[in-house]
Amino acid sequence: MHAALILLLACEVGTAGPATPGSPAAAETAAVEAIASQAAAVRETAHALTSLVDESRRQVADGRSTPEAEIVKMRALMAQLEEQNNRLQADIDALEGRARSAAGDPAPPVEPEDPRRR
Repeated sequence: MHAALILLLACEVGTAGPATPGSPAAAETAAVEAIASQAAAVRETAHALTSLVDESRRQVADGRSTPEAEIVKMRALMAQLEEQNNRLQADIDALEGRARSAAGDPAPPVEPEDPRRR
């Protein structure tokens, strides 16, 4: 993702001020802003899940709820988080694809091999 952002910034070198409305740079700037907003929503949902786990522990310990009831709540929030993250990752992949295409490099970058997967 960093490469895509660097490419977007490099496209703007030499021009002052915001991108011209309706230009490809303006569209990509809006896409980056949307991705940042999505990432913030993922962060908020993850924080809400952490808070829910803590509150669930207290409620079960105090006898105000059952583990099963709290697990249902956590699974629902985890499903929401997964959906948000999947949308975010798809939008990031699309942005990177457009950046590669604009740079004339249609091949996705090679991911470094994770030594833990051997």
